[in-house]
Amino acid sequence: MKIVCLFMLFVVVVSQSPHNPSRPDIYGLINLLYLKADADLNGQITESELADVFKGFDKNSDGTVTNAEFVELWMQLTSQTTALANAYFHLADLNDDKIINNNDYHLIYQVFDLNHDGSVSGKEFASKWEDIIRETPFAVLFERSDVNKDEFLNHNEFRNFFSSFDANSDGKVDNQEFDAGWSHADFALLSDADLLFGDIDKNGDGSITGHSDMDQLFTTYDANGDGKMALQEVIQMKTLLKLLQNSNAGTVG
Repeated sequence: MKIVCLFMLFVVVVSQSPHNPSRPDIYGLINLLYLKADADLNGQITESELADVFKGFDKNSDGTVTNAEFVELWMQLTSQTTALANAYFHLADLNDDKIINNNDYHLIYQVFDLNHDGSVSGKEFASKWEDIIRETPFAVLFERSDVNKDEFLNHNEFRNFFSSFDANSDGKVDNQEFDAGWSHADFALLSDADLLFGDIDKNGDGSITGHSDMDQLFTTYDANGDGKMALQEVIQMKTLLKLLQNSNAGTVG
C-alpha cells in the first residue's frame, strides 16, 4: 500500500526538467516528497514520518529496503539513470550495510535535523534534499573511480575522479568536456559544473589533470588522513559549491 501511495504521489508531477524533458523536475520531486513525509501537514516531520518515505520503497514489505528495490522504484518514479538511483540509495544507507531499515532511520533523521533541535521542519527537509542533490554527482563519480571496488578511493583512483569526462582521452578534462560529462550524466544543476571546474582548475590552465589539480583536493578531503577516501569524505566536496556560491553572492553589485 505504501508503494502505491508513493507512486501515486509522484505521477502527479507535471513540471519537467528543462535539461531532460522526459524527466520530472527534481525540485518538484522534493516538494512531493515533503507532502509524503509531512503526513499530518503540521509543518514538522517526525522520525516515523520520514522513515515512511523510505519504507515506501520496501517492495516485499519485509521491513528492509534493498538496493534493488530502491533503484527499481526510484527509476520508475523519476526516470533517472541507474547510476543516480544507486547514488541516492548509498547516500541514505548511512551505516553502509547495503540495506535501508530501522538501523538507518534514526541516523537519517539526525542528518535532516540541521539545527539539532530534535525535529525536522519543512525548511530543513528541503534544504537537506538540496544538499543531497549536490552530493549525488560526487557519489556517482566515486563509484566510477573505485576501480578495485573496495569502497575507498586511493590516491591514484582519486586522481582519475573526473576521467570519465575525458572525451578525447588525452589525460586531461577541459571546461567543455567537464560540462558535457556533467550534462550527459544528467546531474541536476549544470551551473554547479562551471563553479566546480573553475575552483578545481587551481592553476588556471583551462583543464583538470590528476596530479596538479586533484592531489591538493585529496589532502583537503581525506579527513582522517589515512591515505584513502570513503564516500562520506568525497561527498564533502559539495562544500566547494557552497563556498563558491557565497563568494559570488558577496560580489554582486
